[in-house]
Amino acid sequence: MSSDPSPPNTLPPAAMPPSAPPPASLHIDSTRLRALRSARHWSQEQLAELSGLNLRTIQRLEAGAKISTESLRALAAVFEVPAETLLVRPPSPSQPALDAIRDGVVRGLDFDGTTPRAAFWWFALAVAMVLAFAELLAEALGPLPVGIASLAVLVPWIAACARRLRDAGLNPWWQLISLAPVAGILVLLWLLTWPGRPRADDTAASAG
Repeated sequence: MSSDPSPPNTLPPAAMPPSAPPPASLHIDSTRLRALRSARHWSQEQLAELSGLNLRTIQRLEAGAKISTESLRALAAVFEVPAETLLVRPPSPSQPALDAIRDGVVRGLDFDGTTPRAAFWWFALAVAMVLAFAELLAEALGPLPVGIASLAVLVPWIAACARRLRDAGLNPWWQLISLAPVAGILVLLWLLTWPGRPRADDTAASAG
């Protein structure tokens, strides 16, 4: 009597294990990366040599480009820090304003890179509130609080405007138009509302 052949040792389609999801995009904390490199008095060329990455990659990462898993591991090994500490923490959905304001303060002397439109206007609101509070103090203490507050926010404001204009695809020197009374300030505020545009580096990276 012949017996039925044994079924092949395969899983039915419904039981096949699902394919692994693609790895999530990793966003380097460019501010921390520059701080770690500066603390060791390394140039970008030295960091590239020590990590085994090319100089162009280091420059793009310090400008805020995405990072691969291999590059992340290489930098973490060079700096002797946990890899996750080199990544940007995802913003809390309930605290976009605080994150934007903190970024504006931390990058107060950073005229490079970009700042998204929403983050810029949260920071602008914080600057306006600081100046308004200084005006209230001035009623009791004289003009000194206004002078101190104006000096404190001047450079961070100029830096934030430079990054916002660059994010909109404009030259940061457009800020000089604000030197023209009233009309120049209104034009600058209008330019600061422009939506962000992809940079050449990002377009090239996507094409690659």
